[in-house]
Amino acid sequence: MTIERTTPWLMLVALAVTSAVACEDSGPTGPSGPGVITVELASPGGPEGSAVFEVSGGGGFTSVAATGAEVYYDLRADLVRVVVIMDGPGQIRFRLGTADVGDLPTVTVLQVADGDDQLRSSLAGYEVELFPVEEGGAE
Repeated sequence: MTIERTTPWLMLVALAVTSAVACEDSGPTGPSGPGVITVELASPGGPEGSAVFEVSGGGGFTSVAATGAEVYYDLRADLVRVVVIMDGPGQIRFRLGTADVGDLPTVTVLQVADGDDQLRSSLAGYEVELFPVEEGGAE
């Protein structure tokens, strides 16, 4: 009788150990190593004119760039303040070079101005999306 009760318990333990080992062997799920992380502002207010971000953590920053906008930044190894000013209202995004795209940074939106360069009174609903691309990888 004791053996019958122990056997299902042992089977569950064996299954749990096998599952844990299988998860460890699966490796990383995304890119890693040097590359670029595209940071994109998801705006509830539509096209924006400019934004200020603070980026911290991550795998060591190496560069900051933007397309269709002017970008100003204070780049340090573990903290970057980024100001993106659009040529005309649109989707705000910038690229952040990093030593490890697998180590995603924390991005905080500090200010946003609308298409008429008026500061938004609230940052509620604003989100940031990160798109890492390994060096030599396709975006």
